[in-house]
Amino acid sequence: MLPAVNAGRYGGVGAALSTRLTEDRSSRDYVLDRARLLAITLAEGSPDAAEEVANEYFSMLRTQGLNDNRTIRSVIFSDGVRIWKGEPFEQALGYTQIAIQKAMRGEWDNARAAAQSSLFLLKDFTENELSGGRRPGGSVTAARVARRAAELDQARGEGSGDDFIDNGYVPVKTDFALGYLISGVASLGLGRAEEAADNFREAARIEPSLAGLAEELNAGGFNTILVVDFGRGPTKVNTGLDGAFTAFQPNSRATADALSVQVVSDAASEPAERFPAAMDLNRMAATLKWNNLEDVRRAKSLLGNALLVGGAAVAVGSEDDEARWVGAGVALAGLLMKATATADTRHNEFLPQRTFVVPVTIQDRASSIAIQLDREPTSRIVLPAIDPPADGTLQLRYVRIPPIGGQSWRDGRIMYANDRFEGVVAGDGLPYLLGGTCVRTPSFETLQRYQSAGNLRDYTVNDLENLYREEGITLSVEDQRGGFRKHILEGGDSLVCPLSGTTGYSRLMCQSHPPYQPKTRSVAEAAARVRSNRGSPEPLP
Repeated sequence: MLPAVNAGRYGGVGAALSTRLTEDRSSRDYVLDRARLLAITLAEGSPDAAEEVANEYFSMLRTQGLNDNRTIRSVIFSDGVRIWKGEPFEQALGYTQIAIQKAMRGEWDNARAAAQSSLFLLKDFTENELSGGRRPGGSVTAARVARRAAELDQARGEGSGDDFIDNGYVPVKTDFALGYLISGVASLGLGRAEEAADNFREAARIEPSLAGLAEELNAGGFNTILVVDFGRGPTKVNTGLDGAFTAFQPNSRATADALSVQVVSDAASEPAERFPAAMDLNRMAATLKWNNLEDVRRAKSLLGNALLVGGAAVAVGSEDDEARWVGAGVALAGLLMKATATADTRHNEFLPQRTFVVPVTIQDRASSIAIQLDREPTSRIVLPAIDPPADGTLQLRYVRIPPIGGQSWRDGRIMYANDRFEGVVAGDGLPYLLGGTCVRTPSFETLQRYQSAGNLRDYTVNDLENLYREEGITLSVEDQRGGFRKHILEGGDSLVCPLSGTTGYSRLMCQSHPPYQPKTRSVAEAAARVRSNRGSPEPLP
């Protein structure tokens, strides 16, 4: 699936994921499946179709989600079932994506609740505790925590190491600037300006490069927020002694490149603005306090066995070199380690490498927004057909820039008439189902367009709806039982249109697709009748 995601083909990936959700709550994949599907459904621009999975994911993250000191739990027991909920940074991003989904639906209260949930405390192991009374040295790593825990088991008795893992850290305030920004945006959506300012101020304190953005957000005057993701997040791999530990290897390089954003309409073009990244997932994933201690706990037990077998030989070597400090002890316990040590590397591979938060003002209907990263010309996307908020307040759009560029749909030229665009498109006098370029849902106004073009004059709206339903095509998220379905433009069975201003909308509406292939006799015959109608004033495409 990763090649399709990297190229922005989210529709097929989302459809496949939605049919493979495990229902075994004890499986590590239970939460992961829902996290992956939420990420892809948002990238497709379908927040309504993400409602069910977002709510379920939020419920799982919230279940016994915090320790007494407000640090996050990665593994919990609920009703006797062991549930894995992801690394702390995966959970923080999960809460953020839920907040984005709620904000895209205009549910600012729920968005605020989810965003604030991402601001849990982190576990910081201190040098003094890790040194065990010796001279502190080296970096704070999972290997050092596991070693110290194993030493405590040997010195003070079984359970001492687990107690150190559970209590040997200092709870510290999160440095998740993105969580503060999204929380602030949600506060603005609720009209809580002072609360929003506090959140923006904290984001700028954590990441000084965001100071200008915080000032702009506080100043107001905008009506649209873009949350833009770029790059592929890091991959979880085995590392250390026989794979007992895990680490996250970057896939997209971290840079200080800004995001250039320009609003364009028929009336005017605003000057481009540049915005810094609000999150670097490579940096978060490489920091111990943003990782869970599940692997550390397992490795501690294995290292304890090595200590017992190796005896005094373990003390030989440098404290900062895990391969040397284990020394002969691990060599003697090697068979045991190889048989049981390998850590689980499953993770949410659909997370982005970096995220931008961008305030813009949309003044005219059917405006476009051009976005591009510095020094990344293939990242350019023109997002068409964006209207001002209907209620005149605030709206949010999520944009996922695919790492692989070059697609024709990035130029923003709409080729299919749809429910988010009022303009005229060549061939939109007929539904795509019957050989035209219109994928609007059936309505009186839609049918009038067809009949004004000389087509379907003997049809009623019910006739048109029945044509779709006989073909098995869903017309609403409710028809899809609240889930995600692939659009008919890409061979699916859904007519639900993504939100404009999203990657999924651009991919669907701004490139040519093969003609629709009827599945039923009634649609095939209707299409044949249209083709034989030589009196149509509009040539078929």
